[in-house]
Amino acid sequence: MNCKVLVFGGTTEGRVLADVLMRAKIPHKVSVATEYGRDILFDNGEKDLLVGRKSAEEIKEIIEEGGYSLVVDATHPFATKVSEEIKSACNGSSSRYLRLKRDTGKEISSEDMIIYRDSVKDAALELSKVEGNILLLTGSKELSEIAGFFPDKTRLFVRVLPNTDSIEKCLSAGLSGRQIIAMQGPFSRQMNVATIKEIGAKAILTKESGKAGGLEDKLFAALECGIKAVVIKNPEKESPAFEGGSLEEVLSVISELTGKDLTVKKTITLAGMGPGGEKFFTNELERALSGADIIFGAEAVLKNLKGQDVPKIPLYKGDEIYAYLTENKGFMHPVILFSGDISLCSGAKSATVFFEEKGYAVNRIPGISSVTLFAMRLRLSLEKVRIVNAHGKKTNIRDYILKNEEVIILTSDATGAVSICRDLADMKKSLQIIIGCELGCEGEKLIDLRKDTDGYKQVHGKCLVYVKNPDAPKSPSCPQISDAELIRGKTPMTKEEIRALSLRKLGLTKGAVIYDIGAGTGSVSVEAALSSPEINVFAIERNEEAIALLTENKRKFGAENIEIIKGEAPYALRDLPAPSHVFIGGSGGNMKEILRSVFEKNDKAKVVINTVTAESFAEVMECAKEYRGVEPDIIQVSVSRFKKVGNYHMPDALNPVYITTLQKGDADDKA
Repeated sequence: MNCKVLVFGGTTEGRVLADVLMRAKIPHKVSVATEYGRDILFDNGEKDLLVGRKSAEEIKEIIEEGGYSLVVDATHPFATKVSEEIKSACNGSSSRYLRLKRDTGKEISSEDMIIYRDSVKDAALELSKVEGNILLLTGSKELSEIAGFFPDKTRLFVRVLPNTDSIEKCLSAGLSGRQIIAMQGPFSRQMNVATIKEIGAKAILTKESGKAGGLEDKLFAALECGIKAVVIKNPEKESPAFEGGSLEEVLSVISELTGKDLTVKKTITLAGMGPGGEKFFTNELERALSGADIIFGAEAVLKNLKGQDVPKIPLYKGDEIYAYLTENKGFMHPVILFSGDISLCSGAKSATVFFEEKGYAVNRIPGISSVTLFAMRLRLSLEKVRIVNAHGKKTNIRDYILKNEEVIILTSDATGAVSICRDLADMKKSLQIIIGCELGCEGEKLIDLRKDTDGYKQVHGKCLVYVKNPDAPKSPSCPQISDAELIRGKTPMTKEEIRALSLRKLGLTKGAVIYDIGAGTGSVSVEAALSSPEINVFAIERNEEAIALLTENKRKFGAENIEIIKGEAPYALRDLPAPSHVFIGGSGGNMKEILRSVFEKNDKAKVVINTVTAESFAEVMECAKEYRGVEPDIIQVSVSRFKKVGNYHMPDALNPVYITTLQKGDADDKA
């Protein structure tokens, strides 16, 4: 069916509707009251525009000349006179009228601090009782009427659009100079708080324009400052129902008239905005921002945005953003901003999974990362650099540095950066360490600790750390710790030959979670930890003396990915994450219970058990019978070390050791 649509817009809802019509190639024209509204739609690709306020007769003439069968009124909820003109024009023509209404939500109450009034007059009378300065956040339209209730107009301050028409209305109302705050919104809660404090306002006046109009940010700013907020109620809330309603309802009517499916697939854009301000925005990001009808991000990210005339909501977690969009329907082009590049240590990874599970089409836009900028500043080739994430997590930094000639470390903050550098104090003579602070921002600074002995005092803001270790190529690719290198005392220790075979049987993988049960001196724990900084080792030991040795060996070898657990297995395993690998050097007589606890956490965990006595070996074999699909792999190892005695080398045999490997096989999965 042929259908031409005339849209009266100038609002977020109107822009979204126009965008849907444009994409669906439905003939339409958009009418806006101001040149500012025209410019925004023009930038979004809308070319057929009418500008200026129209009377009912003018609207009727446009409808008849253009042959519009449908008129959608998407004007501001407080533009009641405009809506009356549009309805009147439609009543006198053959065109059908639809009202696209804004959901302004529930009233926000806070005892006597937030007061709702039905009209401009009632609100102005309420405000006239307040002593001190008043901040008017209702625009310039009713300014003269409001100002008429205040004999002393010097205590009125108004925030309006920065255009000639608004300024002239301010002057006509008797306001001038610093009383006129000409700025383009929307405004965050922090910006509202700053404005309130700057003028010393004792109350604000605003309209019930919903979240799209920044109402919450205004009211919560007033509450934060401890001042009164007077709200003019949405006049449409109590008005008779018109055909139309929400965006979905209006689109449903247009779908019936045109025969086109205008069901809009939910989309969301996750974008990296680079390390600092707009100079690092990509063209793709700028296009996404120009088309966005709402923008989410952490407060530190949103503060770098300027000029986007859409709500900016300081949320960055997927579930919180989803809840907001569910409660506030009608937003068609939400954008979530992340600092740096979404492909590098970004919350965009989990957000992508979350929104795809919720049925959204996710558009991902990469950005310039702080790592890329840091490398450019230092003239590095990134293919040679190992990037390590130490942001909010325990990481074995030392091991990365020992094995890689060049490392860039992403830190949590300035304190974290300084802590990492101080932990490398014993290696500093051979290392070059540079800290990059606030990269891409005004406070950017590069601190070379080799040249600046007072450098720690200058570290600030968000930081990255670059470490160059010229000795890294000499480091062995696999840990090779001799028994003599370990601090031992009188505690039993798994000898290096047995240790090598046991670790070979364990077959540790990247990101493995290993339990070392009966860890003793920690020889297995240390060697496992040093095989990769991405392996997490839990060393479980009950003996106080052994724990002291464990702690010393962990410190000596810089094995930060070892966590020492004091206690007896299996009880000490209760709160630990599920293991992928388990080494049992001593069970304390609890072998059966330990294996049950391990396989309950992960029935496919790989378990390697060292036993010396026939009784202990027999116990292991008996326990293994309980587990279907587990076929023990057993070797017995006898090692003799030769010592020189006079002119001869005599064998010095170690105790024979059974090395038993237990792991559920694929055969059981197919059974």
